[in-house]
Amino acid sequence: PYICQWRWVCERRFLRKEGTDTKTLPFLVRRTPSGNLPVYVEPSQKGLKFTRVRRVFGDAEHLANEVSRLCGAEARVGRGGRKAVEVPGAHEQKIKEWLQHLGL
Repeated sequence: PYICQWRWVCERRFLRKEGTDTKTLPFLVRRTPSGNLPVYVEPSQKGLKFTRVRRVFGDAEHLANEVSRLCGAEARVGRGGRKAVEVPGAHEQKIKEWLQHLGL
């Protein structure tokens, strides 16, 4: 019997671009072990939705400003031990397309 060694699925439309230089960016968003972008829509305690970009390294404030401009909503750097950027509303597709366009 054939046993598949891949336990995950990578979204094909958001695959990493080859040959793009990301060294000039002030921030870095690392992909998950499965190769996906770590952008998630989560519910808040008030019943609203917000989008969280996880695995942020470098200047998270700069990323928050760029995401604010992109989504038209006020983004902030999340509290906690790891850096994350949170923006109110469901903007997962927009942010993933933008991050892929940057070459991340």
